[in-house]
Amino acid sequence: MIDMIEPMTGPAVTKSANSVIFVSLYLLLLAFFIFLHSISVIQEDRMRTVLGSVQVAFNGLSRDTPADRQRKLSGEEQGTQEFYAKLKNVFETAVPLVEAHTSRDGTQLQFSVPLRQLFAYRSIELRETLDSFINEVAAMLISRNGNAATDLEILIGTGMTLPSVDDVADDIAALRASYLAATMMDRGVPSRNLSIGMAAGDAGLVHFSFFLRPSLEYQFRPEASKK
Repeated sequence: MIDMIEPMTGPAVTKSANSVIFVSLYLLLLAFFIFLHSISVIQEDRMRTVLGSVQVAFNGLSRDTPADRQRKLSGEEQGTQEFYAKLKNVFETAVPLVEAHTSRDGTQLQFSVPLRQLFAYRSIELRETLDSFINEVAAMLISRNGNAATDLEILIGTGMTLPSVDDVADDIAALRASYLAATMMDRGVPSRNLSIGMAAGDAGLVHFSFFLRPSLEYQFRPEASKK
């Protein structure tokens, strides 16, 4: 009769566990010394990266712009990024389902908002809950124009076709666009920084576009003033 002898696995397992612990400790020590070396060497690139991150956090620069790009922005560009980041926060907080788009050159930021989020059915006045939203947008635009000429264009989609000249006075899209512009001016936004319009298509949407322009002069002048 042969007795079955089980293999002795205890010491091998213990040895393997000790090896894992030793390697882990070695790697931790190595990482620690690498860390000590890295913080003992002053590097300009690292300082710029840290300062850029702080600037993004405290100034509200857009997170859509890569960090390396943000570090190279001029003062004017940084101001624009900060303005756009704050606008996004205001729109996205107040209006559900808003979509934001920035032009490639960074000079225009557009928000596309469902009309039903702004107006009740067949109403030409904003919902009561949006008073603070409009106040914030107006205040930001006024403050922004103290540093750089910035306009707001409000464009409302009318569906398949535009209203005729005879019907435009009573068209709900035209009335809503006029109401939004009047509300902004009531909050102190200069008329020179506002423009409104309608476009065929995009039914159910209103587009708020913020963009830079060269000066604070009026963009459009009466025919009589042209020479």
